[in-house]
Amino acid sequence: MEYIFGEERENPLPNFSNGKDVEKIGVTYNLRCEAKDHEPDDLYEEYDNLETIESIAKELGEYGFQAFLFEQNDTLIQKLLSVEPDFVLNLAEGRGTSRGRESQIPCILESLEIPFSGSDSVSLGLSLDKVLTSGLLASAGLPVPENRVFKRPVDLNNLEVLFKHHRQYIIKPRWEGSSKGIFHDSIVDSSEQLVDRVQRIWNLYKQPAVAEEYLPGIEITAGVAGNIKPECIGMMSITPKEETAMFLYSLEEKRNYIERIQYNGPDTLGPMLRKDIAKLAVRAFEALELRDIARIDFRLDEKDQPHIIDINPLPGLSPAYSDLPILYRLSGGEYSDLLRIILREAFSRYGLDTSRLEEPLCAEKRD
Repeated sequence: MEYIFGEERENPLPNFSNGKDVEKIGVTYNLRCEAKDHEPDDLYEEYDNLETIESIAKELGEYGFQAFLFEQNDTLIQKLLSVEPDFVLNLAEGRGTSRGRESQIPCILESLEIPFSGSDSVSLGLSLDKVLTSGLLASAGLPVPENRVFKRPVDLNNLEVLFKHHRQYIIKPRWEGSSKGIFHDSIVDSSEQLVDRVQRIWNLYKQPAVAEEYLPGIEITAGVAGNIKPECIGMMSITPKEETAMFLYSLEEKRNYIERIQYNGPDTLGPMLRKDIAKLAVRAFEALELRDIARIDFRLDEKDQPHIIDINPLPGLSPAYSDLPILYRLSGGEYSDLLRIILREAFSRYGLDTSRLEEPLCAEKRD
């Protein structure tokens, strides 16, 4: 038996064998460090460790490219101008805590006219903001949880009305990723709890808080790749190893994923649910005008209907612990093929030579 996520399709990736050759590939990134005493301990949670960057650089060498590492710092532009890479694999999350931080490196690369992987500065800036993303997806007819934003103390008035709509809410920072600011006690069912968690977001993360309708079903994450005709390249469900009344893929769970989390491949999901998730993921990818690669997170409601809870146009690529490589492996693919997909998609957009990147395997489940 063979299972493919999307509908049958023709390969949309032309091989630009006569395009500009690529020799030097830069990797832009932020290196993870320890938070200071006055900072939230998850401040640098999205950043990569050196092992991840070095493993990616080694993989690029296996494809025949010269890899150059560019950490985002005060000398970045000078180094880019000195090396003059033909292409950049962008992994950088950006410096600081603004909602536009993921756009920083794309803006630099766009201004220097250096081709790079992934979505552009506009899509990255929009997708990090949970409120703007939810509104855009809803306007495109996609299912999202109801939410309410809290920017200032006056927004905390009349909370009783809020709980007439839904019994429980998850309190999140408005523009964070990697479950930053989401803890085991972020689910609230009273006005008093909501006020406390919102104020925690204000105090620790210096940004608005979002109260999002809590969905009791399982969490599912799906990968999408493509430009001309994006397709779902894999998915997995995320469940606790120990049964619990309310599960949240929180910061504590992610940090202890080996002991606490069970990642299940697509064959554990029903065929109709797989089809729905794949279609919704691609529609969200297209609605936000993303490029090359993204990860779309879902949560099922009490009727097992999927809702989009997060968009990740800059997904982690650690071969050890990042969700996208894990779901791709569970869906039948290999890590090296995942990187080839990303590079081929981006190279094709720019008309660069893809001859060093042989056709990657589609993520399939074969019995």
